[in-house]
Amino acid sequence: MLAQSLNTFILALTAGLAAAAPADADADAELSIRMSGFRNDDGQVLIAVFRGEAGFPGDPSKAWKTAVARVARGQARVDMAVPAGEYAFAIVHDENGNNAMDTTWVGIPKEGYAASNNAKGRLGPPKYRDAKFSVGADGAIQRIVIQYF
Repeated sequence: MLAQSLNTFILALTAGLAAAAPADADADAELSIRMSGFRNDDGQVLIAVFRGEAGFPGDPSKAWKTAVARVARGQARVDMAVPAGEYAFAIVHDENGNNAMDTTWVGIPKEGYAASNNAKGRLGPPKYRDAKFSVGADGAIQRIVIQYF
C-alpha cells in the first residue's frame, strides 16, 4: 500500500511539474528546505509544496509550487519566497532521473522520499496534520532527512 501510494505520488508529481503555479505576488518570507541523508548524488529531487490539505501528498497538480533540485555531497537545498501561512511538502529522490518511483518486484520503493516535519506514514504516506508547519514573516527552515527502505 505504501509503495503504491508513493508510486502514485511520483507519477502525479512528474505530471504536476509543468503545471506549477506561478510565484505568489504577496511572497515576503523565505522557506528553506534543507535535505540530507541521500545515499548518492544521482538523479534529481522532486518537491511538491502544498498550502492546505487538498492533494497532499499524492496529487501534486494541487500543489501550490513544485521544484526540482540536484543532490551534491549527499545534500540538497531549495529556497523559495512564500507568503506567511501554513504549508506541507513531499519529496522524492528520483535517483535515475526517470520521473518514476522505482520499486522492487513486491512494490517496495527503491528510491528515497520524505515529507515536511520528517513526518512518516503508517502503511501509507504521511498525513497532512503531521506534516503541516507554519511560515511566519521571518520565514522558516525545514531540515529533512530522506528515507529509504
